[in-house]
Amino acid sequence: MKIYSYIVIFLVISLKLSAQNSHQQFESIDSVKHGSFNPNEAHSFHEWFKKGHVSGLFRSSTITTYRPTSDNFSAALGLGGRIYYHSAYWHGFQMGIGGIYTYNILSTDLSNTTENPYTPKWERQLFDLEDPNNKHDLDRLEELFIKYRYKDSYIKIGKMLLNTPLVNPQDSRMKPSAFQGIWLDWNEGHKFEINGGFFNKVSPRSTTEWIHINESIGLYDHLLNPEKEHETINTSGLAILGGHYLPNDKISVHSWQYYIDKVSLVSFNQLEYTQNAIKLGVQYFIQNSLEENHYLNANHNAQLLSGQFKWSQNKWQVSYNHTINITEDAMKFPSEWGAEPFYTFISRHRIEGLNEVNSQAIKLDLQPFKNWTALNIGFYGVYGSFNNNKEENTLTQISLDIQTHLKNDWKNLKIRLLNSYFITDGFAEGSFLYEDIFHSQLILNYQF
Repeated sequence: MKIYSYIVIFLVISLKLSAQNSHQQFESIDSVKHGSFNPNEAHSFHEWFKKGHVSGLFRSSTITTYRPTSDNFSAALGLGGRIYYHSAYWHGFQMGIGGIYTYNILSTDLSNTTENPYTPKWERQLFDLEDPNNKHDLDRLEELFIKYRYKDSYIKIGKMLLNTPLVNPQDSRMKPSAFQGIWLDWNEGHKFEINGGFFNKVSPRSTTEWIHINESIGLYDHLLNPEKEHETINTSGLAILGGHYLPNDKISVHSWQYYIDKVSLVSFNQLEYTQNAIKLGVQYFIQNSLEENHYLNANHNAQLLSGQFKWSQNKWQVSYNHTINITEDAMKFPSEWGAEPFYTFISRHRIEGLNEVNSQAIKLDLQPFKNWTALNIGFYGVYGSFNNNKEENTLTQISLDIQTHLKNDWKNLKIRLLNSYFITDGFAEGSFLYEDIFHSQLILNYQF
């Protein structure tokens, strides 16, 4: 009865707040937007810098996690910001540099020596996973690149933020993931686009250092549980290739290939069709190992299928989403590099590393106010089952995700309130998801 009581409470709360709007694909309020410039704007080397653009944000993030069964509570408040400078374009060239800083204003004990039986991983991820006791020296150089643009295509070299289905900033903490390498985007056909690149270094989300790609794989497991050894992988880097075809306004086709040298080859493909209020989508993921190592077996073959049926009206959207394994092997892609792209994804929900996944999600998004299109309320429920050592485990997550920004003088202030309740069954005692969890996060961003 306790579980059903919590579900009823969440439903009542969501209905009361529906007089106020968030959906998973609503404009991200967690990232900096950079201005665009006419390639001919600067007419001299001096103007190249003088006509540049400064942008950034100030952010505060508060996370709380409560486990009612064991009466275990953890919380953290982080404050910080990002500042970026992007030059104007001069003869097609642009230069960019940017950094980030964070302060631990207030938190419960986040160290490895905590007496709590559970690692406060979400609170730790606000700061520095490599040093949970570090409260002040949390700055990082995030961007340092040179870019050349020709018409609608460009090439970029250096440190940068990258946004692809599997490799992305996953920017809901204080520090997103950033990557070092080369990126090319060819978009001269407009209906057909190709992009891709090669990366040899990464600064994973919630860390402050730049490390080689081979050191980042499996790093989170070690940082959240130091008893687990961290072995580096013999790889020289990550190559990405994306192809995109939009024949008309109803159909979109995307295909992404991820090659991790000496580790694995991953293909992620997505087809979507939209007709009036109806949207149908299907995603197919396949991964094959290249060599045997402690990360993947020699014959590793993971295949997942994800589908979506979505119905949209002016002030609301509802969708049914389903993701399943069609082979026994689990999807294994470094969580240090980004969030997952499957239709069943919601914040705080991952299927990476889980065998024989059968995950179903219902997502309801509301925009209830006629004169306030910036307010979104999202109510999401995900139920997933999987096998762990041939024993069935289940996870139910219910989330209320509110995103909005204010008006007039405060139009650059954006707010996100995420509330989640986790109901788990079959997890080993002592694991992070062993018992029910209430989790909440409040993010305030002021962009400039």
